[in-house]
Amino acid sequence: MEKNSNKPKLKEPNSPLDLVRMRTGVALLDSMLESKTLTIIVIIGVLVFAGFFNFLYKMATG
Repeated sequence: MEKNSNKPKLKEPNSPLDLVRMRTGVALLDSMLESKTLTIIVIIGVLVFAGFFNFLYKMATG
């Protein structure tokens, strides 16, 4: 009796391009190229994040 008989077989070969596409930054960029809404949300998030750290920096330096 084989225990591994229930595991699904991979149907696609692994390629180096697939490994690059699995990186989160590349996947986010690909998604942003397809979605205007996601692009706007990411830009607003980066601006808010930068503004918050700018505020913290100014408060710390006085």
